[in-house]
Amino acid sequence: MAEAKVVFNLSKEDEFLRVLEQIAANGAASTGGAALDAAMQAVLDGTNTTRVWEAWYPRAAAADSTASKYSLICRFANMLASAWKDKTYTLRSYKASVSSSDAMTPMDDLADIAAAAQLCTEATDPVADWADEDPMTWYIRANALSLADGTMNITHFEGEADFDISGETAPVYTFALALWIKEWEDASYNYISFRTTRGGGFYPADEDVDPTGAKRPVTWHATFPGGLNASGGLTSGAGKAPANFMGATTGLTNARKVTAYEGLWSDNDTIYVLRQWQLRHWTLENSNICEGCTNYTAQYKVARAETGATRVLLTPEQAADFIVGSSVEVGDPGDATSHDRGNANMHDDWTNVRISSITSVEIDGTTYGALNLDTQTPCDITATCWVSTMPWWSGVTEDLPGHKDGAIHSLTAGKAPIRIAGIELMHGAYDIGLEPLYDVTANAEAGYDYAVYECRNSEQQAGAITNYTDTGIRLTGKASGWEYVKEFVKTKLGVLLPKTFAGSSTGWYKSSFFGAYSAGVRCHWRFGALNDAGNAGLACGASHSTPANAAWHGRPRLGGAGKKRGEWTA
Repeated sequence: MAEAKVVFNLSKEDEFLRVLEQIAANGAASTGGAALDAAMQAVLDGTNTTRVWEAWYPRAAAADSTASKYSLICRFANMLASAWKDKTYTLRSYKASVSSSDAMTPMDDLADIAAAAQLCTEATDPVADWADEDPMTWYIRANALSLADGTMNITHFEGEADFDISGETAPVYTFALALWIKEWEDASYNYISFRTTRGGGFYPADEDVDPTGAKRPVTWHATFPGGLNASGGLTSGAGKAPANFMGATTGLTNARKVTAYEGLWSDNDTIYVLRQWQLRHWTLENSNICEGCTNYTAQYKVARAETGATRVLLTPEQAADFIVGSSVEVGDPGDATSHDRGNANMHDDWTNVRISSITSVEIDGTTYGALNLDTQTPCDITATCWVSTMPWWSGVTEDLPGHKDGAIHSLTAGKAPIRIAGIELMHGAYDIGLEPLYDVTANAEAGYDYAVYECRNSEQQAGAITNYTDTGIRLTGKASGWEYVKEFVKTKLGVLLPKTFAGSSTGWYKSSFFGAYSAGVRCHWRFGALNDAGNAGLACGASHSTPANAAWHGRPRLGGAGKKRGEWTA
């Protein structure tokens, strides 16, 4: 039977309602395929994507009860792509050799947009802007499990009754339209363009090519940093303690407790976040604009001992340096002079326990600031105990309005995590993964040389390069320690490797890359920790850790669409 025809006009509220009325009159079954998609696509205007999804999805699902949720989000992505097929969003930036400016100039259809997307704190009054609903920046979150064929078993979308933000039933991923990319340069400028459909010179992001070599309609990334579910599996969910003190190889073992096809965060994930920041906010990188947790280093000896306590007493001035909801460790180093957070005696009372409140108390005529801790396990706090800030538990960016980008508490103070494109980042620990791996060797003249190896199948991820492929990408003579990045190697592969250094905290990419101190296999650590200050940022990387290295400031994280990918040869 021929599908019912729906008559419509574009982008008007009354026509949107008329489409819904006609679909209801025709019946969901008769308008569950091409007619439904065409009708809903026609009213997409860049301001109503969420509303169209909410109208389309239940009707499409009801019309085909056998359709997987993954196939449905792919159908919707194809609708978004077709609706926006005539648009090209281009950003121009100075070449590193020309200027240190991090500004990006919007061009083509992006130049018609009045301003970059709004950045918010939890106290900001949100203002509707283009990035909220634009098909190139819209996203939806879902519980999903990785499958052998490189697709996802989506169990529940955000908005459905059984959607689990905690990631216990299945990890939470942020799904979005997989865009087409084009990068090029001239004598003075670099350019990057985004389209929803193919154009001359455009290609898919490396992560968005499925194992058969076809471009995926959608892309996805772990919404939250690594935490463990009740079964000890590495998941992505809100309200999880940091999965720190855990190396990448242990993180991978725990990830595979969720499904055998899980893999860890990769450079593909980092590149996606960096590009989304640029598309939304028109600068190369976030530093000094929307800081994450990069300068939250409070660490004090207690002001008073207590027995059987669930709090720590400090001076009022010291207590003011801490934030309710953030995480701390408490331990007794005695007379030891080292107060590194990784020392066992610095967290032998509590590790990663949240501050439930900060109050003023008076004892024996002295006023103290009490850090009241969210724990049911009291400890004896000696006079030589110390309290230190630690990476945040996941999910605090849920306090940001709607689906806005921004930072908790302050955009620039550097005290708390940020959210970019629906992904919580820079939470006080590095996000660490196993793809790519670096084979680091000593340079005969100075520093170390890097050979970069990739793994396009999560089932082969490991702490050794045995099943990895040489990308041919190299970095030679990298000095140990921090160096600010000026520019990155240009490649269509999912590799984010610096090309030139001698940048700064205020120019170019405003982030640093940490070089190894010794030869061996090294994995990538991304974004920075709570004590890295100006070195940290969306373009920050550290390359000195072995895949087995576990530390307080490293946190394995699930990978996204690039876990299983093919190669684009079209």
